[in-house]
Amino acid sequence: MKKLLFLLLGLVALTMVSCKDTSGNYVANLLTYTQMENAFSDCLSLATETAVEYLCPEDELDYALGYGFYNYENHNYRITLPASVRAIVDSLTAHGQAALIDSMVLHINRAAEASGNAIGNAFSTARGNLSYTNHQALVSTSNTSALTNYFKTQCGNQIKQSLLTPIQMKLNEKGVTADWNQILSVYYTYNPQPVSIDLNGHVTEKIVDGIFAEMAKAEKLIRTDATWQLTESLELVFGN
Repeated sequence: MKKLLFLLLGLVALTMVSCKDTSGNYVANLLTYTQMENAFSDCLSLATETAVEYLCPEDELDYALGYGFYNYENHNYRITLPASVRAIVDSLTAHGQAALIDSMVLHINRAAEASGNAIGNAFSTARGNLSYTNHQALVSTSNTSALTNYFKTQCGNQIKQSLLTPIQMKLNEKGVTADWNQILSVYYTYNPQPVSIDLNGHVTEKIVDGIFAEMAKAEKLIRTDATWQLTESLELVFGN
């Protein structure tokens, strides 16, 4: 009888070990939708704040430390002129006027960096309107940027549209419009063919893409590093 009891206990222990959950599915099933949505909101909020902090520095010290669209991550986020005006860039460079292009690119990025408040507000508004259809999948997935990707898919276009006006204001404020008019006046002395671009749309799209890219990095840290789980909701949902 004792042998049979020991055998049964051994089978139970073996079953418990073999069924250990490492996917997060079991944890996700124990959470309520409210708990998960609170964590999603905290995660996206923290990721947005982090991205804006890195790409939209507020003082010269941040620039010196390499933050901002212009310098951050070995210039990976530097906003240049669209490919559609490559002929203008090449023409001015060939005629010794590359400095005009360089000045405009710097001013474009300074405009982007000065847009932190508008960017934060646009992302916050969109986040408040975000709804979820598969909570468990967003928790238990192995994709460490799943939540950011979902946010971008659902709200990316809305965010871009809401930023067009404030970004245009910053471009004007930083002298980008004047830079472009000067570039065109020089270019037309070499080539009279009229040129037009949607500069505001191009810059806004690059800004939004950059913010989402940095958010994805922050989300990975929130999911995998306990020191980034700064709220009770984040620790509850992603801390397992």
